[in-house]
Amino acid sequence: MMTRGTAGPSSSARDMVLAHLRQRGTLPDPVSLPVGIPGVTVRQDGRLAVDGYLAAAEPRRLSDLLRAGGHNPVYLADRAAAAASRRHGYDPLLYWAVRHFLPPRQLDTERCVPAGGPDGNLPHGPGYLLGDLVVYQPGVLPGGEPYRSTGHWNLPGQLEVFQTLTGRVAMLVAGHTVGGKPFVYQQVCGPGEMMAVPFGIWHTSYALDGPAAVFNVTTDLGTGEAGRPAALPHGGQSHGTGTRDGKYRRAEPLAITARWHGARLEHVGSPAALRAWGQPAGAPRTDWLAGWLACGESLADLHLYGAPTRLTALVQAAREAYHQDWPVNEGFHPA
Repeated sequence: MMTRGTAGPSSSARDMVLAHLRQRGTLPDPVSLPVGIPGVTVRQDGRLAVDGYLAAAEPRRLSDLLRAGGHNPVYLADRAAAAASRRHGYDPLLYWAVRHFLPPRQLDTERCVPAGGPDGNLPHGPGYLLGDLVVYQPGVLPGGEPYRSTGHWNLPGQLEVFQTLTGRVAMLVAGHTVGGKPFVYQQVCGPGEMMAVPFGIWHTSYALDGPAAVFNVTTDLGTGEAGRPAALPHGGQSHGTGTRDGKYRRAEPLAITARWHGARLEHVGSPAALRAWGQPAGAPRTDWLAGWLACGESLADLHLYGAPTRLTALVQAAREAYHQDWPVNEGFHPA
């Protein structure tokens, strides 16, 4: 439909046709959720749209979860049932991941470093802040687990902060304090809520309500800068200092997971893992992130526009918390 004397469709005519089709039920209203980043929304199918364009995201499915870990597979509540369902054609989408969603940011300047092309090498390592965006789909796996991530061990000295933008997620976290104390806990975050994870830890995320969009920033402080981060367990190696490959090299996965038991989550695991780690507690009482963002500010805003002094202060706060045996120094909320 063209308007006389113009080179393109009339916006008023386009709006009229769209309104007509929606009124007749031919064209349903689009369903999308803002994620706190200007121009970015999450569609009903979990795909990210940026100014109307679909973002090139990496899909992760049940088949990826079953393959993850290689000779040390990810622990599932009922791996046999999940594998049988996959053999019969069940391979649901668990989440979309957009790595380097925001350009890497230099911690000591206000400079972001955009990619020079699809295959351009992006900076990494100490001195840079990296940002990812992941959208988890709602659903339940065979065995009762909410749709989930594969999970991974963070590198020693790697600081990672998350903000849930839409939906609700639970994160299962395990590791050792700087003093060597083991801990395992679960933290639930709804829209706008932030959490940070300790250094050198295992963590995996579960979608409680979705689509659940989660933005996270990560930076490598160097293996000696955070204090004395414990080595990865079971002989795991860090494989470098903060490369994306290094971030996802795994030691043996945590053999504990969460599954629905009625309307609440319960935790199950191998007998050896439950003896070693115990039942997961609630979130840490120490909330040194409280009030870190200004009213109406998102973690993405801090990544893009935050003054270097604020980023330096955040890193220092994490170091100080870690030196004080974070996250166990002030105990945990009831699970």
